[in-house]
Amino acid sequence: MADDRDLRRQLEPWGAATIEEDLSGFRNRVWSIRLHGERLIARQPLRDAAALDWELDLLETLHEKGFHAPLPVRTGAGQRHVDGLVVFTFVSGKRPRSAGDWRLVGRELRRLHELTRGWPQRPGFLTSRELLTAEVGSDADLSLLPPEDAALCRDAWAALPDEGFAVVHGDPSPENVVIDGDRVGLFDWDEARVDSPLLDLGALPDAESAGLTPKRFRVARRASEAWEAAVCWQIERDYARRRLQGLRKLSTTT
Repeated sequence: MADDRDLRRQLEPWGAATIEEDLSGFRNRVWSIRLHGERLIARQPLRDAAALDWELDLLETLHEKGFHAPLPVRTGAGQRHVDGLVVFTFVSGKRPRSAGDWRLVGRELRRLHELTRGWPQRPGFLTSRELLTAEVGSDADLSLLPPEDAALCRDAWAALPDEGFAVVHGDPSPENVVIDGDRVGLFDWDEARVDSPLLDLGALPDAESAGLTPKRFRVARRASEAWEAAVCWQIERDYARRRLQGLRKLSTTT
């Protein structure tokens, strides 16, 4: 999209929108918009229609189950996306800061995992266990990593216990979580897929917030660091190198 006029034109199926702010990141174009006086989020992901529909189906189910997550806003004709563009409700709250906040986040993630055990895999995605032998899946292409780093990632994933898979948010970082009282808001589900729940829990600040023993949390943290390094190698090379550095330190202390 070249400018706001192009975006407003693409948003016409939803109505006359005002563009407030460009919030785009490495993977997606994202904007804060106003539509009928309501603050909403517009997102143009790179996913194909099948992967996008999987995400929107998930979010609608989570909304029905009481999760504070973005809900796709349908066009006047009832469409959830048009040429890949999606409009979501805005998830309000404050960033998690305290240990108590993060315990709430961990509890909500565990509720997500319990609810979605046996959920079908997102089209085009693979679990970390499948990537022990496959080269490409999800947003990871292990063939692009230096061989020793790809082996380090696979070693971390191989240590994950075989306890079944569920939907994982994929990036429960402080930028994608808000707290409203005792309610947890999780947004930016673009990296959601089916995988080991420990990959989500290992991204939390500590074992207590994750609800894990220190030993299990170290396993989870290694696997989460490895995932971040693998999926970010192509788009955020410096960030991926930092994650690999952290992974090496964890690997020498476990």
